[in-house]
Amino acid sequence: MEFLGGGAVGIRSDASISAKRRSKESCPMLAIHLTQFGEPEKSLKVVDVPEPPAPAAGQALVQVEYAPLDHHDLLLAQGIYPVRPELPTAVGNEGVGTVVSAGPDVMEVSPGDRVLLPFGVFSWSERVVAAAADLTVVDKSISLEQAAMLTINPVSAGLLVGLRDLPAGSWVVQNAANSGVGRSVIVFAKERGLRTINIVRSKELVSELHDLGADIVVVDSADAGARVREAIGSDPVLLGLDGVSGTATALLLDVLTDGALLAIYGYLSGRPFTPDPDVLRTKNITTTEFWMYQDEFLPRLPALNAESARLVSEGRLVLPSAPVYKAADFPEALAYFREKGKVLLDFNPHRT
Repeated sequence: MEFLGGGAVGIRSDASISAKRRSKESCPMLAIHLTQFGEPEKSLKVVDVPEPPAPAAGQALVQVEYAPLDHHDLLLAQGIYPVRPELPTAVGNEGVGTVVSAGPDVMEVSPGDRVLLPFGVFSWSERVVAAAADLTVVDKSISLEQAAMLTINPVSAGLLVGLRDLPAGSWVVQNAANSGVGRSVIVFAKERGLRTINIVRSKELVSELHDLGADIVVVDSADAGARVREAIGSDPVLLGLDGVSGTATALLLDVLTDGALLAIYGYLSGRPFTPDPDVLRTKNITTTEFWMYQDEFLPRLPALNAESARLVSEGRLVLPSAPVYKAADFPEALAYFREKGKVLLDFNPHRT
């Protein structure tokens, strides 16, 4: 696959670059480039790069507005993500932008449209070129902050919920229920007539997730499995979603019933997936590692992008907020992320 946003001609690295210095006479565009696989604090650099050329037939030039800095971006930087682009390159796995211009015969988008950046176009640049057919136009009633986070967590949730063809009323159990993916799972499951069992680490989250539409919310504890079973009786639980791994997996296995599927999509615990093989065998539980960009999922991404945007515009899905940092202040943004979690990078140099 060709990655359209990663040109590296004429790079001049400078972590303290400012918008004032980036004049037409020097270098007109800022990007954040991965220079080597390894420690993100050392390998991700704020750089000057030439602006992309005018879009060719079938392409559009997009001004990137906001792009998240999230865990999967750092996994890519460390070289342990399934995508390993040629270096140096811009990175960034999702974002929202505004169409600046379109190439000949482009009918899908027009200048001024707000669009989601597709897989394969790295978002950490002020401007990128993308295939117009791959761009998803979203209504401007959706804030830039919410739109910037639409293409990974909500879409992952839609794919995860659909890993098994379950009848309406079936139960799905998940940990990391307060994460971006977890919150989206609650909404997508309800949209498909499914019920959710949600495991969290703090009792303060229980009422909040109930308000979002969660059916059962339990705090992780020694008796959590028994409390879930008390609530659902003998109902089968045939799909589990593991975003934590490590010791947290054991509770999911306790809740899942014979013939279930357990999908591992994250490692928030920082520990490997090491389930008890006896439990897997006794309950006939199948496990699978999930990655949203598997070939079988790619045709479904545009429709899920559009569905996610619809759910946000209707107020049924609200993604967790994140602070905004100017892209030129990337070191500070990365330090904040390390301490507190997701941030948004602002790549529009004209926004004050």
